[in-house]
Formats: sequence, C-alpha cells, structure tokens
Amino acid sequence: MTNNLKNELAVGKSGIGAGVERPRSYANILPYILVFPAVMVILLLYLYPFLASFWKSFISKEGVLSLANYEKTLRLYRYDILFTLGVTALSTFIATVLSILVAVYLRLSKGWLANSVGILYRLPIFLPFVVIAQMMRSFLAPHGILNLLLAKLNMIDIENPLQFFNWVGLTFGFVWKQAPFMILIICGGFQMIDDSYIEAAKSVGAKLPQIITKILIPMNKPTILIAVTLVFCSLVGCFSFPYMLIGGKSPVTVTVDIAHRVNYFGDYGVANALGVFSYIMVSLLAIYYVRSMMKKGLYD
Repeated sequence: MTNNLKNELAVGKSGIGAGVERPRSYANILPYILVFPAVMVILLLYLYPFLASFWKSFISKEGVLSLANYEKTLRLYRYDILFTLGVTALSTFIATVLSILVAVYLRLSKGWLANSVGILYRLPIFLPFVVIAQMMRSFLAPHGILNLLLAKLNMIDIENPLQFFNWVGLTFGFVWKQAPFMILIICGGFQMIDDSYIEAAKSVGAKLPQIITKILIPMNKPTILIAVTLVFCSLVGCFSFPYMLIGGKSPVTVTVDIAHRVNYFGDYGVANALGVFSYIMVSLLAIYYVRSMMKKGLYD
C-alpha cells in the first residue's frame, strides 16, 4: 500500500461522521428510559403499598389521625411482638452457627460422604413453608415420630410426652428450613477463598478452629451477613408455618396476629400497625447491613 493510498484512507476515516450531529439529548435521557420500568415497578408494587400501610396505621376507625391503633397493638400484642423478635433472632443465630459448621466441613472435606452431604442438605430449600409445617406437625406432635423415638430409647414417658407446639418447635422448624439456604450461600463464599490461604495457615501450625475464625469467617464476613439478613427478614414475614404449628395459642407471631385482625375483625388499622412493627424489626438489620457494607467500601 502506497503512502498516497494510506493518506487518502486516513482522510476518509476522519471525514466519517464529520457532518453528522450526535443526538446528545437522546443519549442523556437513554439511561433514564431504560431504568424507568424497573423504578415504576418498585414504586407501584413495593413503595406505594408500604407508604399506604404506614399512613393508614395512624388512621383510627373513625377516620381521624391518631395513635389509637398503636395503643391497641401494644396493649394486646406486645408479647407477640417480643415473641416474634425473640424466636426469629434465636432461629437465625442457631441456623447461622449450624450453617457455618456445615459449610466449613463441605469446604475442607472431600470424598463420598462430603459429596452426599452436599447434595442432601439442599433438599429442604425446595420445600415451601406450608409443607414444612405439615411435616413438623407429624414429627413434633405429642405422639409424633420424635416423641415415639425418645420413648423407644427410654428417654421419656410416652404418656407424658415433650411438648413442641410452642417456641421450641417453631425454632426447630425455622432452623430446619432456613439452615440449608444459609449453607448454600456461605459455602459458596468459602469456595471463593483460595486454597493458598488455608495451606499457608496450616504450614505455620494453625489448627482447624484458627483456620475457621482467622481465615474462613473473616474473609467471608460480607457473605455471612447477607445470609443472616435474608434469613432474618424471611422468618419475620413467615405466616404459614407459625399459623399451622402454634396458631390459636398465645404468644404467637405477628403475621398470625395480622391475619387474625383482618379475617375476624376487619381491623386493618391494627393490622397495619402490627405491620409497621415488622418493618421496624427488618429495618434494624437492613440498616446495620447497609452501614457495614458502606464502611467496608463495597459500594465505593
């Protein structure tokens, strides 16, 4: 290719689009057009119902602005609110500890047993809460499978069985359902940690507890926090399992109380006030999570 031909081509390239005016205004609004459907879905399906529920919690039956619904909620359901918070926090804590232990085993172990555990632990993830509730009613009943098994081992008298249709059974069911979900998330985070860190720790004499507390958990802390947040929020809003296991008793969870106020009394004001307390429970952990992530510079 001669120099003259190269010069002609260069001139031709520089001339392409020289006379075309770029649509700057369209380019500026294009990102807003693309995100508009998603923003509208969030506004209509999430933010508007939330704000409407929050506002109507301050509207009394007479249609005036007051704190009557909150006064009635605290008078009738304050123990249920504390019960919900306590059972949810306890279930999340037990599920977190159990999930970390199983995830550590799956991360550091190989062989048929680890592979089998890695497959079996996922099964409860695909079962809905209503199915879990029916299973737990059969398993935890006064003459259910667990009490019959303990009676066979001469650990209890079957005529005086253990009672699990309370916070104990609720916690057991929550952990049984949500621990596999946490294992899936936390184990995925552990798998992202390079083996060189673990091998280096072993080479300087680190034992298993030190590897867990000094390497695996600190390096996987954001993932663990995500799992804790998701499970806690899910348990606060769970309805079918508490309703089928301890519905009709006292104390019971806030979600069952909301259904009770709406179905039997048509009292949407108190139901909305109970919902606000649920929002507060979830918001505390969500705010803590966001602040922790911002301190770590995840969103920088």
